[in-house]
Amino acid sequence: MVKLKASLIFAVIAVLVIALAGFLKDVRFITIALRCVVGFLAAGAVSYLVMFLLEAKKIAIFELKEALGDGESEMREEQETAQEDGEASGEQEEESEEGSETNDGFQPLDARSLRHMEAPPGS
Repeated sequence: MVKLKASLIFAVIAVLVIALAGFLKDVRFITIALRCVVGFLAAGAVSYLVMFLLEAKKIAIFELKEALGDGESEMREEQETAQEDGEASGEQEEESEEGSETNDGFQPLDARSLRHMEAPPGS
């Protein structure tokens, strides 16, 4: 369904561009109408074909429901566990704030602790 909607949007944009160009050049209305019909069909078909090929080659996924599959239920489970972990980590954060006075081997970077590289000779 997403491919169809996107191809319709591209086709409508093509019709608007063709009609605007025709009105600016003072072309007869029947000519503009025929060009719009042909442009609508061509742009819609080409854009749908391109999206179909991209999806067939697995370069892009346009159907979100197919891409998610059962992943949506898995995401909900992950969110629930993340919320539960968030509540538990709140208690751990309070404990870690008390124990944050120990350095645990962390040293911030400064100019003296970095290894300096020399430029190769002749450059």
